[in-house]
Amino acid sequence: MERRDFVKKAAVGTATAAAITTTIGAPAIIAAPKIRWTASSFWNPKIKIMFDGIKEFCQVVKEMTDGQFTIKLYGGGELIPPPGAFDAVSKGTVQMGSGSPYFWAGKSTAFNWFGSIPFGMNAQMINAWFYQGNGQKLMDELYDRFNLVGRIVGNSGVQMGGWYRNKINSLNDFKGLKMRIGSIAGKVLSEIGVAPVFMPPGEIFPSLERGVVDAAEFVGPVHDKLLGLYKVAKYYYTPGWHEPGPVLDIFYNKNAYNKLPKHFQRILDAAAAEINLKTLTKFDEQSGRDLDILIKKHGVQVLTYPDDVMKKVKEISTRVIEEEARKDPFALKVHKDYKAFQEKVTVWGKMSEKVYWNTMA
Repeated sequence: MERRDFVKKAAVGTATAAAITTTIGAPAIIAAPKIRWTASSFWNPKIKIMFDGIKEFCQVVKEMTDGQFTIKLYGGGELIPPPGAFDAVSKGTVQMGSGSPYFWAGKSTAFNWFGSIPFGMNAQMINAWFYQGNGQKLMDELYDRFNLVGRIVGNSGVQMGGWYRNKINSLNDFKGLKMRIGSIAGKVLSEIGVAPVFMPPGEIFPSLERGVVDAAEFVGPVHDKLLGLYKVAKYYYTPGWHEPGPVLDIFYNKNAYNKLPKHFQRILDAAAAEINLKTLTKFDEQSGRDLDILIKKHGVQVLTYPDDVMKKVKEISTRVIEEEARKDPFALKVHKDYKAFQEKVTVWGKMSEKVYWNTMA
């Protein structure tokens, strides 16, 4: 190599090194490009635990990336109508959305199994299915069809059965009843004379108050108290056979997700797992407190569904779920895996949780 060429190359190298050193000679950190996402939730800020969980998720991501990855969150209706979150993320209008998988059952009935099905798995079993079974793998297959990457981000645990303006003494009392309830459970109740109606949370109270519906289910004591449902319906039924372990989901536009550095993708997974755990603990911690307030302060009567009602809806549910699964080959695949996993974990549940709670009772 000619001496002059060596000197030139050395000069270039020195200049480059100088460009990435500080004034005191220490190496400078080359800032990675910052990532800015927009998210639209099905939930509005009044739906405390659900919306707050997604808000905390965004904060966790920001903290874990030292501010390199931030997500601007909008509640349902602030940017996009609540049901529109799914399509908006699928198309890439926004990068992230949240809700509950069975909200998207109109796209594919298979979404029901990732949300909750009547007499299905509870929160503990659902988590086992996702983290130790095939739940996440099957969820990946389904969401991928819609250009999405989905994760579970919470669970309310077993819900309450619903609010009724009049007592339910037998199956006959369901005939002609108009009830706010959706998903597969609505199809089950329709077979005993109920007219199912689905509406967003904000419409439940006025609909009960005006008699548009005679009964309504939402979640449980925490949110039912916030919505003021005790003011227009005094009879509060249990158990929530229709939603024993309803999952909350978070989903990302697949193209946006794939552009992320791998460690950012892992951070999203870690944040989702953290909020999944925290959300369930919040429901467990607050539900008993608010149920006590509803009973002692507001005079709510908590009642158990009659035996003939429970026996009949379980019988119908078994058949309707099978029929729903056979509408779509992928739904049938999910159903078979879900059912097999439920049977496996129930063996232990019967010998542990069931015996323990019966002893406590």
